[in-house]
Amino acid sequence: FWLKPFWLKPIASALGSGSFDCPAHARTYRAATMMSMEAAREAAKAKAKEQIEAQLGEQAPRSLKMLFPCCGGPVKTMETCMCAVPADQRDQVKKAIEKYKNA
Repeated sequence: FWLKPFWLKPIASALGSGSFDCPAHARTYRAATMMSMEAAREAAKAKAKEQIEAQLGEQAPRSLKMLFPCCGGPVKTMETCMCAVPADQRDQVKKAIEKYKNA
């Protein structure tokens, strides 16, 4: 009969095979994949920053811990008050701050 749904066969085959015959849909799929990869990258950066903040929070001297809320957290406090950090820990703290800024 002439009213058969002839357009359903190409759509069903494209959906079933996982490939996209339409270039617009292929671009959309690639863009969605790239956005999910970017979201995963941002999540990894946020996790790394949280770990560095926790590490610096543990290493901070007691006198600096009370300044965390005033200065913006452990990283900014340790960076601002580097003179209060013990000399043997300064290199580690500086490296951690650099990692935090680069992440």
